[in-house]
Amino acid sequence: MENPGVDLSETNGTRLLITNFVFLALSWIAVTLRTYTRAYLIRSFCTNDWIMLIAQVTFTIYSGFLYAGLEAGIGRHNAAIEDADREVAALKWQALAISMYIVLMLLIKLSIGFFLLRITIHMTAYVRIIRASLALIFISSAVVFFWNIFQCIPVEKQWDYRIMYGQCVQPDEIVVVAYVMSAITIVTDFFYALIPIPMVWKVKMTIQAKATVVLILGMGIFASVATTVRIRLLPTMANLDDVLYAGTDAMIWTIIEAALAIIAASLATIRPLLRVLRVRGFDSSDTCENIEGVDLQALEPRPDRQR
Repeated sequence: MENPGVDLSETNGTRLLITNFVFLALSWIAVTLRTYTRAYLIRSFCTNDWIMLIAQVTFTIYSGFLYAGLEAGIGRHNAAIEDADREVAALKWQALAISMYIVLMLLIKLSIGFFLLRITIHMTAYVRIIRASLALIFISSAVVFFWNIFQCIPVEKQWDYRIMYGQCVQPDEIVVVAYVMSAITIVTDFFYALIPIPMVWKVKMTIQAKATVVLILGMGIFASVATTVRIRLLPTMANLDDVLYAGTDAMIWTIIEAALAIIAASLATIRPLLRVLRVRGFDSSDTCENIEGVDLQALEPRPDRQR
């Protein structure tokens, strides 16, 4: 599978390694702050916090698969790996990482969705919309997860090109599915980032606090920027003859996408920590019933009062 004119000595492995290390560390810092705030400062560790903690562990496992793949050859040209067993191992770790990524993004979206459900607990219309979006995300993620696993029959044929029997989906189909998932991710990122704005603006907080909360909640849009960049790189995943090298840039932006989503979702929950640090405008209490410093009672519809 050697490709004339290709420098077999070049590698993208170092960039992938550094990106993975930096963003994994940053995400752990964000999740640690979230856990400290929710579990120790206000002693109110809710469902969305547990899901995000599991997501961070999943992100760590995903990173472990990438590190193992880097040792085997991810980031190098397929033709540069002379040992067939080593090349197959690299392809296997890459396939496992992709499957883990699907689970990771599902967990992140579920955590954000449950977080928003707490905020919208008194607003039936919002609750129904968010639940519908969560159902869509869960179903689509489950379909893609199993489709990804069984894209080849036998499953091992996905990474072991030495298996001559069986069949696999076409490379173009893989790219199409990736486009669909990316589109769903972008839409939900914007939806989850924008839907809290009208709710938060009704809450009795200072303008500064409202603006800060809206800004933090809206940080999820930055994750969709990474997704948008990754979309441009998806066609490289169809280059199966050199996917260990060609697909590296897409994997780098996958890491950034997941990490930014975790960081943004975690920063949205540390308002009590900001209050302890005496950041002006953050002065309300927090429990699972008074989530993230937003007074849920203020969100309930109330009859007009005559002054």
